[in-house]
Amino acid sequence: MYEGSYLNRLWKKPPLEVFISIYVFNVTNPEAFMRGEERLRVQEIGPYVYQEFLEHRNSTFNPNGTLSFVPVRRQVFVPERSVGDPKEDRIMIPNIALLGVSSAAYRMSTIAAFAVAAALKPLGMAPILNITTHDLLWGYDDPLVRIASTLLPEIIHFQKLGILDRMFDDGFDTVTINLPQSVRNQQRDAESDIVDDDVSDVLVESLQEEYYHDIESRLKVKEPIRDYSIDVWNGSPGLAHWGYVAKDHWDADRRNTPCNTLQGSYDGSVFPRNISKTEVFKVYRKAFCRTLPIAFEREGEVDGIKAYWFSIQENAFESSVDDPYTSCYCKKNQCLPKGLGDLSPCWYISLPHFYKGDPSLSQAIDGLSPNKEKHDAVIIMQPVGDNHRKMMQLNSQLGIPMKANIRVQISLLTNVSFNSELRPFHNTIIPLIWAEMSLEKLTPELILLLNLLFGIAPYLQTGFVCILALLGVSLIATAALVLLCSSEATTFEYDPRKSIRYSTVNMIPYPLRKELEKYGEPEVIRREPLLIENSA
Repeated sequence: MYEGSYLNRLWKKPPLEVFISIYVFNVTNPEAFMRGEERLRVQEIGPYVYQEFLEHRNSTFNPNGTLSFVPVRRQVFVPERSVGDPKEDRIMIPNIALLGVSSAAYRMSTIAAFAVAAALKPLGMAPILNITTHDLLWGYDDPLVRIASTLLPEIIHFQKLGILDRMFDDGFDTVTINLPQSVRNQQRDAESDIVDDDVSDVLVESLQEEYYHDIESRLKVKEPIRDYSIDVWNGSPGLAHWGYVAKDHWDADRRNTPCNTLQGSYDGSVFPRNISKTEVFKVYRKAFCRTLPIAFEREGEVDGIKAYWFSIQENAFESSVDDPYTSCYCKKNQCLPKGLGDLSPCWYISLPHFYKGDPSLSQAIDGLSPNKEKHDAVIIMQPVGDNHRKMMQLNSQLGIPMKANIRVQISLLTNVSFNSELRPFHNTIIPLIWAEMSLEKLTPELILLLNLLFGIAPYLQTGFVCILALLGVSLIATAALVLLCSSEATTFEYDPRKSIRYSTVNMIPYPLRKELEKYGEPEVIRREPLLIENSA
């Protein structure tokens, strides 16, 4: 990832075609539902497709081996891939601001719920709105939002309410990731801390089995730090809105868990090398408001290249007070149903149509039909197999997904029993939209590179090794034949007078003549260019 490298150029401005397909849920029975005669019925409409362009700006290589940068994303509408014009298509959608404020008051207290209901009644706001798809996604004027932004500008800093507008409002976040040098340094420091602080003292007394079990348990809970994983996000290694506190906080050991810690997760643009089937990646994007665990599902091929399929784990949107990986999502020890995650203050996240969630979620709304092929989230990665590990080093260093389909649904959880006009919505989880972020294929340049590396290069390597082996054998055989076939080799008798002719010490002949006289008459020493004297 050094400045100017191939990976660095790819990473700064990825040449990848990433599309965001949006599907909206249109309410088809608003009158019957509000009268309490029918369950809420929705119709899925879409896709409305946007292409996302990503740049990593202000990249800085830090002295500790990390890399800091600012990710900047922008979305452009793609009409040829969409079912219609979002500025023209109108839909019936629940009044998000009205239901959100009423539900927030309900969670505060009974008095607050009654007070908010009384204050909202004179406004005469409709519980179900008829607006364009563009307004739902990118924002529409709402009196409640305007009032809130005036009274609480630090919390409600926007005047239009749009789902994608809020999700993609990343601002200018500074992200720091671990480069290989930083990972090696942290691993060395961690090993040193364990040995110095814990193991050395215990070894003096005894090697107790319980001690090592405790060390192993602690290491399992801590998220592993790998190449290109997140180190800090806006200066923090965790998510404060899920309870993360500074490491020097007196209660940090209890409050900081894998659930609210970002360290060890990935932003999705680059993954580590040497991927195996046992890997579990945590992917974080600010729009999701939490990390999503991705685990191995199966293996196959993409464009003739071996690949691993990773999908979101079954417990990705679960929450349990007994699970350190999901406990922070339980507010006041109250956990959401399986398959539903909290994106406070208003949104809730799940897989589309509540796939992999509690069946009661999809059964409560007419028009939902969970399907694995349509609604699961998948990332396809290039593995490093034992047979081609060395030849695959370039792609393992690139760490770019070969294909991806990340699908999430945004819903609204309503608790409005104290407002008689909104009572049909009480204790209802209403799906609003679901989005598919897809990397359909790599660019032709990258596909050609991967095919050269993994389709042709292994055979070239094998052929080159065979040629070198044959050349080595032939050289050894030639040397052996020359030695065996030489007549001097069979009748060899040491004679310094002959040896000296071909020695570099002939440059100083005088002292050597004295030595030759011991063997008889001196012989004129001639300089001869040949290394093998003809016995004939």
